[in-house]
Amino acid sequence: MKYYCVVETKLGFIALAGADGRLTHSTLPKESPEVALETLGAGIDDSYVEDCGAFGDLPKRLKDYAEGKKVDFSDVPVDLSGYGEFYKAALKVCQNVPYGEVVTYGDLARLAGSARAARAVGSAMSGNNMPIIIPCHRVLAYGGRIGGFASGLDWKRTLLRLEGVEI
Repeated sequence: MKYYCVVETKLGFIALAGADGRLTHSTLPKESPEVALETLGAGIDDSYVEDCGAFGDLPKRLKDYAEGKKVDFSDVPVDLSGYGEFYKAALKVCQNVPYGEVVTYGDLARLAGSARAARAVGSAMSGNNMPIIIPCHRVLAYGGRIGGFASGLDWKRTLLRLEGVEI
């Protein structure tokens, strides 16, 4: 079974897509439900049904997160089947970076099992289909510099500030 949902939060509308009990895609907050769904792109087709209940308490947790509450998403089942082995490892490690904490690309590479793969970690983070749930915004460049963010540095700063981290 494939399903989707749009969650209205204090920051905007977040779209979720999932299949067989696992999250496959999420978006950053958008200005409307339509834009959030459009951002999911080709991930949604006629085989998907709208069902917020299929995501359990994730919609509520996202609302809480957007209000600045400390929320842990490390237990959310995610589908990483579309990624290579190292990318899977890096994304899984990233999913476990705690709220309000940051790591560098090098730290994440080491934790994912390949200390010299900081650039590959950057590529894995830029291909992350589940922002916030897999908190790639918590990954910084060497020396604690902000680094990049596929959705723009303003979003990265916004999410870090929400968690009490100033860069």
